[in-house]
Amino acid sequence: MELPDLGRHCADSSCKQLDYLPFKCQYCKREYCNEHSNPKVHNCPNAPSDDGERVPVCPVCNVPVPVSRGEDPNIRMNLHISNDCRPPSKTTSSKPFNACFFGKCKTRSPLPLVCSGCGKNYCIKHRLELDHNCEKVKKDNKVSNFSKLEALASRPSTANASKLVSTSKPKPVASAKPITTSKNSIKNWMGKLFK
Repeated sequence: MELPDLGRHCADSSCKQLDYLPFKCQYCKREYCNEHSNPKVHNCPNAPSDDGERVPVCPVCNVPVPVSRGEDPNIRMNLHISNDCRPPSKTTSSKPFNACFFGKCKTRSPLPLVCSGCGKNYCIKHRLELDHNCEKVKKDNKVSNFSKLEALASRPSTANASKLVSTSKPKPVASAKPITTSKNSIKNWMGKLFK
């Protein structure tokens, strides 16, 4: 029983062999047998020359320099050598995408974890404001601490005043100095308070 629809004849004029698993040439799109499947063997008119298929190698660093189809390899090689044999940068950022901005941490996260305070991306370990020493949190804490100290300095309570009193003989009230609210005096006062 003949099956005329199965298989294809080799497109090479000298062969014409019936092949049930023919190879299709990627350049001329014709079907060939196993012997004639190579574009060099069947003399494919659309196949590129040998020079276009090789990747040029840099004579300085011995690294292959990729060239796009239709691009002059000499121009690409000159560009590669003028960049000190480094590949051209593909991004403007020095850190990779979703990399942690905390110190020397090089962890990358699959999703961006952006701090609402400073707007930088951090890994899971450094995502909290206190973990990466967020500048906004520090600034907010300084402002709130300063306002608390001003409030304490303007109306000292008996509990705070008792902490400031030294173990020596108490001074009379008439000779006590008034509390000032300058930054240096508040720092000195806080230093005495938390000793």
